[in-house]
Amino acid sequence: MNKSKIVLKSHEYIEKVKNKKIAIDATCGNGHDTLFLATLFNHVYAFDIQPLAIKRTKEKTEHLNNVTLINDDFNKIYQYVKENVELIIFNLGFLPGSNKKVLTSDYHSEEAILNAYKILNDEGTMIICCYLLHQGGKEEYQKITDNLNINNINFDQEIFNNGNEILLYIRKND
Repeated sequence: MNKSKIVLKSHEYIEKVKNKKIAIDATCGNGHDTLFLATLFNHVYAFDIQPLAIKRTKEKTEHLNNVTLINDDFNKIYQYVKENVELIIFNLGFLPGSNKKVLTSDYHSEEAILNAYKILNDEGTMIICCYLLHQGGKEEYQKITDNLNINNINFDQEIFNNGNEILLYIRKND
């Protein structure tokens, strides 16, 4: 599989996480990030609201015993994960190879990100991959960054694909 620059960069950040106990893939999609996380972390919780995404991720990870697949809304992470985690990754937009009308949305993503931030450990990492070309993608990115600023959550961003993909990198308490 030919990985995009935003995915390669997100994986660089993931590899730098020091204490690799628990990770959350908030949008497991086709399972690529979940599989990558499972090779590095003691346990991975992988969420997706779409049954097809869970099915695809299960096909890639069923041979592993450190992955928990959860077919539910990423706004409910805190209902399933009762401990602090070292890493959370979000890939916003739509599930590649499926119905492009089923999308993450600005308000919903903004709320999920703030809730997820609360369960990061004191030096936890959050990565948010924003794809701006889908319907509502630019608004979603803007709402998320505005909300991070309002809540005094520091983040760095890197721009890829002529400004159409933006990676947000958050390290708690930085």
